[in-house]
Amino acid sequence: MLTNGVKVALAGSVVNFCLGIFYAWSVFADGLINELGWSRSAAMLPYTLELLVFSIAMIFGGRFQDRFGPRRGLTLSGIFTGLALILCALTASPIGVTLSFGIIFGSAAAFGYSAVTPAVLSWFPPRRRGLVTGLILMSLGAAALVWAPVINLLLVNLGIIKTFVVCGLLIFLAISVCSRAVVMNTSLDEQPVEIIQPAEETTENTEKIWRLVIRKPAFRTLWLMIGLSSGIGFMFIGHLVQIAELNFNITWGYVFVSLFALTNALGRLAGGALCDRIGYIDNFKTALCVMVVAMLLFLSGLGWPALVSATVLLGLSYGSLYTSFPVIVADIFGLKNFGINYGMIFTAIGIVGSLGPLIAAYLAELAASYYPAFILGLIAALVCFALVENLKKMTAPN
Repeated sequence: MLTNGVKVALAGSVVNFCLGIFYAWSVFADGLINELGWSRSAAMLPYTLELLVFSIAMIFGGRFQDRFGPRRGLTLSGIFTGLALILCALTASPIGVTLSFGIIFGSAAAFGYSAVTPAVLSWFPPRRRGLVTGLILMSLGAAALVWAPVINLLLVNLGIIKTFVVCGLLIFLAISVCSRAVVMNTSLDEQPVEIIQPAEETTENTEKIWRLVIRKPAFRTLWLMIGLSSGIGFMFIGHLVQIAELNFNITWGYVFVSLFALTNALGRLAGGALCDRIGYIDNFKTALCVMVVAMLLFLSGLGWPALVSATVLLGLSYGSLYTSFPVIVADIFGLKNFGINYGMIFTAIGIVGSLGPLIAAYLAELAASYYPAFILGLIAALVCFALVENLKKMTAPN
């Protein structure tokens, strides 16, 4: 018989799988470019705005979760993520899709994602949180493994407009059903490591806590690390189909989206286990070394074997890094008020990370190649490695 924690984790994994459809955006973008004649930059704008809105809305979604629990947030998420994709079909123009997917989907997805992680973590002890986080985030990363070929099949048979509608209906139904099973463990009583929370939960106390959090040097370093590393991942997630076509003359680029999704999912699981075993600092460093090798392979010009190898290594490293983010936030700042703390950290993904796809599109149109984007990714990975060393000094015991 399944325990309550396992049930919550399974339901949360399904929700994350549905929300992970944005990882397959490059397949949607391919349909918009080839069927509706959009430019590469126009096709990336909805995705870029979604990342920005998603990250900012995480603050509000996290606070909503802290105050009202996960079920209401997930219900809202199911309704509006499904509606957003249907509106993309009804307003199939660059402005319409950008507003529908970028603003409505991004906001609704934030409320769903911010509800899942704290609810699941509340059912497990700290020593198992790395692995559990890896498991529930694995479904988010693995989403494109299924969504990419499904969306491609729908595009071939139904076209881009009907594809948006079908995907919207599927997501609405799945999240609405799973929202009934995701609940917090109210018996949790845990204090943060660095910030001792006031005994009485009030709006004034919560305000005081988040102000203390953002003043910490560790917060600023972690914020920039997450922004840069996610920017590398998003840059390739949003362009893999086009990278395969433009730089490697491969017309079946959607396969690489699925390959990235598979390795991204495996990386999240492995990263979670490594966080428990060697700590999140060493896991960060290992993942960034792998990411540097991936960038060098993209730059090597060795044809499809290099593209396959680079995609695998990038997926593994990005997945491992992504799992470390909630683990380190919970460890440094505590699990209570995790929603708003993680939401504030998550703004880095939108403010810094969301620029990756748009910059890559601009550079590709300017140079008729993605090589400048590969160089930019290499530089960002090396900067992140230096930031990890700085974070290690800040979090080391005295």
